[in-house]
Amino acid sequence: MQGFLRTELMRLASRPSVDEWLQAVRERKAAAGTRVRPDSILRERDADRR
Repeated sequence: MQGFLRTELMRLASRPSVDEWLQAVRERKAAAGTRVRPDSILRERDADRR
C-alpha cells in the first residue's frame, strides 16, 4: 500500500499546475493558428447525439 501511495503522490506532484496547463493550451492554440466557432462546436455535439 505504501508503494502505491508513494507512486501516486509522485505522479500527482509531477503534473503541471492548472495555470501551467492552461498556458500550454494557449500556446498550442496560438501555434495552430486556427479557430473553431462555438456554434459549430455545439452543432457537431448535437449532431452526434442524434
